[in-house]
Amino acid sequence: MKNSSFWRIATAAFAVGSILYTTLSSSKSRQQSRERQQDNPDGSEYEYDVPVEYQDVFEKNMIVPAGWAFGVVWSTIYSGLGALLVHQALPSQEHNPRYTKALPWWLSSWTLNALFGRFFSQNDPQSIVISDLITKFNLPAALALHHSLEIGKTDVPVPEKYLRIPVSLYAGWLTAATVVGTPNTLLTIGGWKPDEERDEPIAAGILSATAGAGYLIARRLNDPWYMVPFVAGFGGIATRQWNKQPVVGWAAACLAAAYVGLLAYWLPKGKFHDYGRIVVHDAEAEVIAEQIETSEPHQAEIVRERMKPIEAESLD
Repeated sequence: MKNSSFWRIATAAFAVGSILYTTLSSSKSRQQSRERQQDNPDGSEYEYDVPVEYQDVFEKNMIVPAGWAFGVVWSTIYSGLGALLVHQALPSQEHNPRYTKALPWWLSSWTLNALFGRFFSQNDPQSIVISDLITKFNLPAALALHHSLEIGKTDVPVPEKYLRIPVSLYAGWLTAATVVGTPNTLLTIGGWKPDEERDEPIAAGILSATAGAGYLIARRLNDPWYMVPFVAGFGGIATRQWNKQPVVGWAAACLAAAYVGLLAYWLPKGKFHDYGRIVVHDAEAEVIAEQIETSEPHQAEIVRERMKPIEAESLD
């Protein structure tokens, strides 16, 4: 791709801006929440450092995880994706076809991430609905990013092999967030009236269905890392609801334990089945192609043919 270096560096810079904007917006929201808590006349504590409108909805939504889960997951995802974006912007990765295919999905996802930060910090009902919709739009973008990087399909060299893991976490967390955000929207628009006796078994059923879907999607993606954020989500719900709604708390705790057991088996393997192909980079060919590209373009094209991934059929 012509000017690929510019676009890869621009994408990394845009991602940093999106992360900083979302983080600063969240920090401002948390500060305002603390001030409201100090001024709260009845002395009750807010469970989340979010705008009042979000706080009220979160209190009614039984499948929202405890605040610690958001902090752990997002800090891990943001730092990991930042490292991946630095790597894809390096000169040595200019001809990496996976990074080239991922560029439009990076830009889409980070744009949606910034929009989410904008509306998640606003204290009005419309922002709750909009932030949920943004999350739902971001999930396909994250899955497309996952696909473009050939995660679960191709064995790639280190460090790319490990730097792709945050993308798996990102897709998994957005999947869980899509489920969690739906009750937020329904509660906000009045489409669901809270009833603890009725809602508790329904919430436990939603969690079970989410766990089943998450496992099936992970197998379809051939990516056990996709399941890891579900553990944090189920664990956060369990710690939050253990005493409030025991049925939901126990269901979430059992699902978290089941996922931990599955991950203990599959995560060391890094996949559910063998990859379709193995990417082998010919470093010598790359250097030679760079040297002769300006003087003999035709010969450079021949050499670059050696740089294309070598496809090895799976033994399965």
